[in-house]
Order: sequence, then structure tokens, then C-alpha cells
Amino acid sequence: MKIFIKVLQGDGCMIEVTESMKILDVKKQIENHLKVPLSQQTLVLLGRTLADDQTIGSYPKIKDGTKVHLVMKKPESLDEVLARFLHKYYSEKQTKLIVEKFMKDFHDKVKSLSLDDLERLAISYLNDENM
Repeated sequence: MKIFIKVLQGDGCMIEVTESMKILDVKKQIENHLKVPLSQQTLVLLGRTLADDQTIGSYPKIKDGTKVHLVMKKPESLDEVLARFLHKYYSEKQTKLIVEKFMKDFHDKVKSLSLDDLERLAISYLNDENM
């Protein structure tokens, strides 16, 4: 059967699914069609979030032609990820100080890199990702 994936502000796409297909597999197809990373996808049907480990068949309201909404989460910034990690080990005040110092050092180091250095870094990361 085919379902329509509707993006709130933008396009959508038709996805071919089966009842035994997991929601995570649907998200992988969406990633291929719409270029939205898995980590930024939330699928919603009639106000209910669809769980990655469930199958299409476990949602009886999904039938041929059903419209499922794709909510795209904003990617977390480096300082947000770092702060969330540090909260496990430090107080709020300590975490804030550590994050501020880290981000200042990070920005200073990035500013000191030449465009050639940045290009080499980017190419090495892209090569690592493709292996």
C-alpha cells in the first residue's frame, strides 16, 4: 500500500509500505526521498507519535492513501549536546562554566584554521563516513 508523508512546511512524498514494515524502515525511505536525517524525524498520525520499533500493521488507522505527518526536529547544537552530557556529572553552574569555556576554546581553534585546513578536515570526515 502507499502512504503519503506530509511535511508541515513543504513537500511530501509517497512511500510504498507493507503491514510488516517497521516505522524505522519507513523513516529510512523518507531519509532517501526527502533527505531528512533519521535523528530529525518524528512521524505523527492523528496526533499520535509512531514508535520506531512498531510495524505499520500495529497502527490500524494506516491504510492505503493515509496521510502521515513528518515533524522535523531541529538538530541539537554542540553546546546543547555537551551540556546534556555534563549535567550527569556536574551542577548547573559548573556545567554552564565548562560549556562556555569549551565553546570559547573551540571557536578560537576553528578561527585559527586556514581554509585549506578546513577543507582537509571536511574531506577526511567525508571519506571516513563513506567507508
